[in-house]
Amino acid sequence: MALVNHTVAGASTKTPEGAESATVGDGELDYTLTTVPDPLTVSPESTVELADLILVGSRIHPDPIETNQIAVYVPIGSDAWQLVLDYTGLQSSINLTGWTATPDPANERILFKPSTGHATLTDKNGFSLHLDKLRINRQVGTAPMVVALNWRTAGSSGSFRTEEQTLSVGKFPPGFYLRNLKADSNYIDNGDSVTLTWERSTGATYTLLYEDKSIDVTNYSSFTVNNVKRNTMFYVEGTAQQGTGSATLRLSSYITVDKPDLEANTLDVHGEATVRNALSITGTMLNRQEITIPWPDMWSYTTAPTDGILLVQVETDHVILDVGCGEVFIRSQSGLPGKWSACTSIPVPKGQRIKLRHTQHDTKYRIDWFGFGDIEIPAPQT
Repeated sequence: MALVNHTVAGASTKTPEGAESATVGDGELDYTLTTVPDPLTVSPESTVELADLILVGSRIHPDPIETNQIAVYVPIGSDAWQLVLDYTGLQSSINLTGWTATPDPANERILFKPSTGHATLTDKNGFSLHLDKLRINRQVGTAPMVVALNWRTAGSSGSFRTEEQTLSVGKFPPGFYLRNLKADSNYIDNGDSVTLTWERSTGATYTLLYEDKSIDVTNYSSFTVNNVKRNTMFYVEGTAQQGTGSATLRLSSYITVDKPDLEANTLDVHGEATVRNALSITGTMLNRQEITIPWPDMWSYTTAPTDGILLVQVETDHVILDVGCGEVFIRSQSGLPGKWSACTSIPVPKGQRIKLRHTQHDTKYRIDWFGFGDIEIPAPQT
């Protein structure tokens, strides 16, 4: 199955990749493949569809390399995984001066070579390869197009190594289209809704994808997603199948959320961090608040409005706390005035009921609440 990506950035900007492009930085060169028409359609029984492929190569790394050959493998045959019927009428070219382009149908490839024996490629001189008037075969499916680069470090005299990258080209049935994916707004407030619209043909299946969601939208040309809380990439995929072959076209649109919710496994803060409301963090404790247990001898209780820590200090006698894991006795060891001999800190999650008790009228203690937020803990009730 071929996956053809089209990225929509902003309202309607479209960057066709024509096929799966190699991930930037994976190899010595990065490639972008564009097809004309877009997407490719298979040839009907009565005639042959002609198509052009444009392969743009670029070097991201600042260090130059040398090459003596770039080979593009275009599979010949009538099966779903093959691309063209033959190389008849194929016109191939490259925009680099002094290079030649030679079809080699016996090995199902087109060879691009510099007439000087080797050439230097830098991050400033990308190239464009054209394969025009390709005779597309009649089966819907995937065609793996391999690009093989011979390369070595610039200025060296060693042998050339070969790096191969595969770009998958999708072939779709006549009349198939999926286009113009748009959002009613590309910048929304946290918690707002976004409505996506697109144009599609019939006779295919369509899926909306975002985060971990997969929604069948085969019978739709629009869909509203509610309560969007973070920056999100939305995808609409259209899959066409014919016989055992299938191809998928993917459109994407990126939505930016103002003040988005964030999730992270590890977050290092090398400066000040302001924590508001009920945000759970590990770090600076805010909002110190003393809690007094009312007399007489009975349970008092309150509820933690945020995540926080209870710090319990006892001078004389003892207090009893229960924060959901059973009663905890915190008893003074010295019994001497002015000596806070018992000190215990207990982490408490948001919403946890806190039960407090002491049994002596003259018990001396201090209980402080360190909440991760601006909210004070409610006064205990009896």
